[in-house]
Formats: sequence, C-alpha cells, structure tokens
Amino acid sequence: MQLTYHTDYALRLLIYLMNHPDKNVTTREMADFYGISLNHLTKVAKRLTQGGWLKTSRGAGGGLMLAAHTPGTKIGEIVRLIESGDLVECFTPATNSCPITHNCRLKPLLYQARRAFYDVLDTQTVRELASHESLIP
Repeated sequence: MQLTYHTDYALRLLIYLMNHPDKNVTTREMADFYGISLNHLTKVAKRLTQGGWLKTSRGAGGGLMLAAHTPGTKIGEIVRLIESGDLVECFTPATNSCPITHNCRLKPLLYQARRAFYDVLDTQTVRELASHESLIP
C-alpha cells in the first residue's frame, strides 16, 4: 500500500504542531520548513480542520493549532480520513467491473492486509509519533 502525498503531509503537519504546542503556526512556515507545496499543505490543513483535529485562527498572529484531543488520536484514524480510496477497484461496488468478484480469493486477502496495516498504525498516537522528533526547531 502506498500513501498519498496528502497523508504524508498531514502526518508531517501534525508532528510540526506537536513540537510547537503553544503557538499558532502558519501553513507557510510549515511548507517552508519541509520544502513542500504550500497549496497542497493548505488543502491538507483544511481537511484536518474539517475533521476536527486542528483549530484555526485568522488575522495577525493567526494560524493553526492542534485541537485538545488530537495528541491522543491514533495515527490510523488520521490516515483513514485522508486516504479515502480503496486498494483495488472491486472494493467499491459502484465501480466494480471485475468479472471474478464472486469467486475471487484475492479480495478477502487484501481486506485482511488493509486491516493489518491500520491495526499497526492504530498502535501509535500523534503524541507518540512526534515524541522523538528532534529535527524541528
């Protein structure tokens, strides 16, 4: 399974904010620090805000902060929000055109693999993910 850039950026954003708990941080500051697209990071921040994991403030001194419950959130929960696509076409009944769906032995195996993937991600919280981050000033 390959994660999208948006998921990668979401996790980086959360790590950055965990390391700056007492200040509002702009997406520009984080994009510059990581050397990534401001446009993409802004979209990710919007998605995380809509999901309730970030708080935003406008104006001078405005920016992003973690919502109070975010440090205890499991990483798998964040990845599930951002990674909305399925592994293969047959996971989505509306678009499934595979003629062997009813007898396929691959589909249940992939479901099991996806579940195992998220089970591992659910062993760590945002706080734990960021606790060893020493590269962020």
